[in-house]
Amino acid sequence: MKQLESDKITALYCRLSRDDELAGESNSIKNQKSILSKYAQDNNFQNIKFFVDDGYSGTTFTRPAFMEMMELAENRKIGTIIVKDHSRLGRNRLIVGQLLEEDFVKLNIRYIAIMDNIDSSKGLNDFLPIQDWFNEMHAKNTSQKVRAVLKNKGEAGIPLAHNVPYGYKKDENDNTKWVVDEPAAEVVKEI
Repeated sequence: MKQLESDKITALYCRLSRDDELAGESNSIKNQKSILSKYAQDNNFQNIKFFVDDGYSGTTFTRPAFMEMMELAENRKIGTIIVKDHSRLGRNRLIVGQLLEEDFVKLNIRYIAIMDNIDSSKGLNDFLPIQDWFNEMHAKNTSQKVRAVLKNKGEAGIPLAHNVPYGYKKDENDNTKWVVDEPAAEVVKEI
């Protein structure tokens, strides 16, 4: 028996990578949820469900909430997927292109990226593949910058870990440096 369209889930998908966190509050999960909720309410979408991947890169598609959402989609339980902006879906132009041009069409899923003014019910813009390419390049560029900063810190002798290992403590005069924690060091030596 065919599932009624009104019974299908409106999936509100949020994703935040560790690199996105560095860019500030605008991409926060809280902000994404607020924007998605308001849009769904203002446009009378029913049966909404949030799918949230917090701390996952858009370059991979083995994200828990994304996989759960896609499993429901494959079972024809999702009618619409809404994201804050198109890069939240993913940052791999080939996979995103396949999702939009093949998978969502086959599964009869409407896709909406609010901030990018994308609504598959109105047709996809011819420039969307270029936007996908920019999203992918942004991820690669950010990754290169993060690696360069970490390399520079390491070469300067600045610890890269936030958690100080047992046997050390943060220097009281400079919290970017570690000093030996004598009582803990004695335990380490004894072990």
